[in-house]
Amino acid sequence: MLSSLQQYRRLLRIEQWYKNLVIFLPLLFADSLLLQPPLKIFWGFLGFCCISSASYILNDWRDRKEDALHPTKKTRPLASGKISGTAACTVVLLLSTIVLAVALQLGIFYSSVLAIYAVFTTLYSFGLKHIPILDIAMIAFNFVLRMSAGFLEFPPYETIFYFLALFALIVVFGTYKRRSDIKLVGEKAAQHKPVLRFYTKCNAYTLRIISILGLGWSLVMLVQLHALGITTALVFSIFLGFSLYLFSQKPHLVIKPHYLLRIWYWDLLVLLCIGIVFMTS
Repeated sequence: MLSSLQQYRRLLRIEQWYKNLVIFLPLLFADSLLLQPPLKIFWGFLGFCCISSASYILNDWRDRKEDALHPTKKTRPLASGKISGTAACTVVLLLSTIVLAVALQLGIFYSSVLAIYAVFTTLYSFGLKHIPILDIAMIAFNFVLRMSAGFLEFPPYETIFYFLALFALIVVFGTYKRRSDIKLVGEKAAQHKPVLRFYTKCNAYTLRIISILGLGWSLVMLVQLHALGITTALVFSIFLGFSLYLFSQKPHLVIKPHYLLRIWYWDLLVLLCIGIVFMTS
C-alpha cells in the first residue's frame, strides 16, 4: 500500500509544485488592488499544481518509451510500468475536476490564463517540444502565465520587465537543463530526445548568453524605474551566478533543482541574500 502511494506521489510529481509558487511573486511588487486576495491566490496555486500534475502525467505517457532509455527517468511510474495508463487517466480526470472548481471560484482572467496554460502544455507534449528553442521558450512562457495568474486582470504595462526577467531566467535555466540531459544520457541523448541534437555547446551557450543579456537589461530597467533597488539587483545577480555555477558542476541538480536545498552552503547563501535585501529595503 505504501509503495503504491509512493508511485502515485511520483506520478503527480509533487516535488515539482514549487514551480507554481511564482503565482505569489506579484505580492512582492504589484499594487494589492490589482491582485487577487491572498487566500484566492493560494487556491490559484492549488489549481496550477493540479493542472501541472495533469500535464506531467500526459507528458510522461507520451514519453514513456524514450524515458525508459534515460538513466534517471526510467524509474518513473509510467516508464517503468508500475502504474497503468488507465489508472493515470483516472488521476487526470480527478485533477481536472479540482481545476474546474478552482477556476469557477477565481473568475474569468484566472480561468483564461489556466486555459492558455493547458493548451500550451498539451501542444508542448504533442510535438512542439521537439522544435529547438521553441521547446525552452514554451516552458519559460508557462512560468510567465503562472505569475500573471495572481492578477485580477491583464497585468499593467509597468510590470512588463518583471515578466521579461522571469522569461529570460527560465530560458537560461533551460539551456543548462538541455546540456545536462546530454551529459547524463551520453550517446543515447538524441535517441532520448531528438531536439537535443540542436543543443550543442555552441548553440546552447549562444542562447544562454543572449538570455543573460536580456535578464540583465530587464534588471537595469527595473532599477531605472525605481521598481527594484540596486542592492537587491546585485544580490540577486550574485545568487543567480552561484546557482548557475552549481548547475554546471553538478548536472543532476538541473534535472531536480529542488535538491539544491540539500546543499548547506546554498541554503546559507539564500538566508544571507534574504537578510541583505530586508536590511537595505
